[in-house]
Amino acid sequence: METLFLIGAGLFSLSALYFLATHKVSFNTAFLVSLVTVASYLVMHEGSFITIESTSSEAVYYTRWLFYALSCSLLMYEIGKSLKLKTGAIATLIYLIVVVMITGTLAAVYEGAAMVSMFAVSTIAYIVLLYKIFTVKSKNKGFVLKYILAGWTAFPVVFLLAPEGYALITAYTATVLYLVLDIFTKIAFYIEGDKSKRGTLGKAA
Repeated sequence: METLFLIGAGLFSLSALYFLATHKVSFNTAFLVSLVTVASYLVMHEGSFITIESTSSEAVYYTRWLFYALSCSLLMYEIGKSLKLKTGAIATLIYLIVVVMITGTLAAVYEGAAMVSMFAVSTIAYIVLLYKIFTVKSKNKGFVLKYILAGWTAFPVVFLLAPEGYALITAYTATVLYLVLDIFTKIAFYIEGDKSKRGTLGKAA
């Protein structure tokens, strides 16, 4: 498990350096998202902030969801900009994703009915967020929905299967899945977004 966390920290360290070098903007969310994710993997590797699921005796790394509250807020800011939303609408999306992740953290710590109730609140907030994105009229919505539906929506599914949910898969398997999803939603998202922007500029020229 510790090796996976080091691999995650290493990959996102490289992506942070890449986005720092290639994204010459005043507010570099690509770099910051990778940097936050490095910190997340290092905290999980250190291992102080875990809880043990009682029935499976598997470790639950609940700090993952706290760091997601920060990294996904940055991602939601970037998504809101790409959809050309107004400041208030972007703030609403950020608020909703923070609720999703904070209640997700509580669901990871709790068991039984308390876990289900916190997961339900998290799910409701996420559905509202999806609805707001679905109803936006934007040329970039298809690109955004690809990552939201194929990537972000997979996280709660893994949650339910993992020890923080119903322990149908091991913590190791869950960590592998989370790492793949992190790469897809935090690195591939920005790289493909860069390609799309270059394509648009090329057509305009």
